[in-house]
Amino acid sequence: YVLEVNTLPGMTKNSLFPKSAAGINMSFEELLDTIIEKSLKVNRE
Repeated sequence: YVLEVNTLPGMTKNSLFPKSAAGINMSFEELLDTIIEKSLKVNRE
């Protein structure tokens, strides 16, 4: 999965990306945690 580089991403609770995550029963908070955790993991490797 890729999160595009976008200077104005739609990352409010009502934006399309979080709504897509909600489609797989992922909360907004879980989505943010996942993005942060995976970013940190990639930077450690």
